Amino acid sequence: MEIPGDWYVNPQVLGDFYREYKDHPPMEIMEVSYAQGLAFGRSIKRQLGIEGDDAEAIAAVLREVLKDEPTAKIVSVEKGRVTLRNSGFCPLMTACLSMDLPWSWLCRVLGWPFFHGLASAVNPKVNLTMTKRRERGDPHCDHVFEIGEGRLILP
Repeated sequence: MEIPGDWYVNPQVLGDFYREYKDHPPMEIMEVSYAQGLAFGRSIKRQLGIEGDDAEAIAAVLREVLKDEPTAKIVSVEKGRVTLRNSGFCPLMTACLSMDLPWSWLCRVLGWPFFHGLASAVNPKVNLTMTKRRERGDPHCDHVFEIGEGRLILP
């Protein structure tokens, strides 16, 4: 399975991806997306010389990934915890709403594992919990990264 490298900036790619992989086991897609995020996160960490495995280092990687997205902001960095809030553009949301794709499915198998991989490049024990989700009707998405057991938690 190959996930296109530009899926997070190219909504059309998401439609093609969904049509090709909708019948694949979700865990298989999640593993590939996580690995893609992990590789990207490691590359950023290396390029910027980010050291350490704490919340500040996780926030630095996320800020770099999202530097061109003014509505995706780190809203808090605390001991062992980073909260990222996105209230604006999201390629998954855009593709799903404009192309009638299953928003929850794409977030679950592609978007959230990718972000979990990004943060795991800094600390493999980071958990990602989605506490607010626009696909569920919330006004924004809150991605909470917390040093823990290395799990993706979808309440």
